[in-house]
Amino acid sequence: MRKLGLDLGTKSCGFAITDESEIIATGLENFMFPELEFDHVIERIKKYLIEYKNKIDGFVLGYPLKISGDKSDRTLMVEEFKIKLENEFNLPVLLVNEQYSTKRAQETMISAGLTRQKRKQHKDKLAALIILQDYLEYYKYKWGK
Repeated sequence: MRKLGLDLGTKSCGFAITDESEIIATGLENFMFPELEFDHVIERIKKYLIEYKNKIDGFVLGYPLKISGDKSDRTLMVEEFKIKLENEFNLPVLLVNEQYSTKRAQETMISAGLTRQKRKQHKDKLAALIILQDYLEYYKYKWGK
């Protein structure tokens, strides 16, 4: 089975997916949608479920905490979206601390020599990949695997 990773923002969502053995993660896309209209993200996830023939058995959602560990408005937004995901798909959702995932994504792309425009196009997808890779390396066995 596979996990679908998400890096949710107010106007974009990065998607990544694991292989069926849950060993590696691959970035899928940087999906843009109208601000705070998360039903578009839900519809996109439905397309992924069809594309991957319902072999997605859970979601790994980036969880944005402040450096202090406190919650922000964005944290609350992600918590609300988590509930929406669980209700819509009846699949488990694991929140993974996404601290520095976007920064790590930016640094990786700068090192690769990508232009500012290319970095903007790919940053959320790469952040989702980093979040999902963190799940594979640190959280997978805590989640019942």
